[in-house]
Amino acid sequence: MIDEVAPAREPLAEEPIPARVVRGGARRPRRMRRARPTVRSGSLAVVLAAAILTGLALAFQGFARWAGEHPGWAVLLGLAAVPVLYALLRGMPHARDLRRAARAGMAEAEADALAATRTAPPVPVDEAADPPTRTQQPPLLADAFPPGPEEPTLAAPFHDGRTAPLPEPEAPAPYATEPYAPDWEPELEPEPEAEAVALTAAELDGVDLATLDFAALDPDTFEEAVAALCRRDGCADAETVGGAGDLGADVLATAPDGRRVVIQCKRYGPENKVGSQDLQRFGGTCWSVHGAQLAVLVTTSEFTAPAEEYADSCGIRCINGTELTAWAEGTGPAPWGPGATLG
Repeated sequence: MIDEVAPAREPLAEEPIPARVVRGGARRPRRMRRARPTVRSGSLAVVLAAAILTGLALAFQGFARWAGEHPGWAVLLGLAAVPVLYALLRGMPHARDLRRAARAGMAEAEADALAATRTAPPVPVDEAADPPTRTQQPPLLADAFPPGPEEPTLAAPFHDGRTAPLPEPEAPAPYATEPYAPDWEPELEPEPEAEAVALTAAELDGVDLATLDFAALDPDTFEEAVAALCRRDGCADAETVGGAGDLGADVLATAPDGRRVVIQCKRYGPENKVGSQDLQRFGGTCWSVHGAQLAVLVTTSEFTAPAEEYADSCGIRCINGTELTAWAEGTGPAPWGPGATLG
């Protein structure tokens, strides 16, 4: 028979590994996959392990049979093996020693790394170039290329017919010769008020009340002056009762016609007027508490319109600063005298 010769197989062409397109258009080859362990390699490992275990079992069985037949030699061999095993066990490092050695090695490595970083030369840093000074500036175009003899220069005024010539700068105005005057006026400290005059009742009886400045008196002296006016014009028992518990009454007197007069004194400045609240407080006590038959409120200032309306409705006689001066000078009537408007 003629053996049929199998046709020779052509070697398989290695297929190119497909490339993987990444962002940006670049290509990179795919990674080779790891060869997975097959069933054949796994069974081979199992057979090899079984053979090793079988060999160890047969060797132990043979040693046991030999030791049974030669017990003396077995004992001697065992006694000789004990020191060897003990030396091997003593020579093996313990777990504590291994940990210490590992820690020491790590500490030594860290120390070497720190020393290396300290002794390493500094990395040079590129210093920024200094800005060019005025002397290092490149020459101007006019300096680099001076005009030729035929080129016009700009030394004289140049007119091309389209550009208007710039006006000549005006001369600065001369400085003002007048003294500087600020547009604000300095605040002046207010003048201190004059001290109020304090006089006793006896001193007021000897003073001409027509020339007395009631606004210059202190509050207590003002009440004494009103009481002195009452005594001068016929109220012999006029006296001051003002104080902490006066309940709105500063002067009590009996008019020449026998009526009981209750007076409240308000020494106010010209900018402070007597309001309706002052009249309401006085009106709540003068009739019911003090039993007034004639209620009078005397002030060195003025009264507000609501205060005058309340006084007219309640029958309280109001005497402002002008009327007080007229009463003291004798040009005006007393609150109980002829011409007085009584409630």
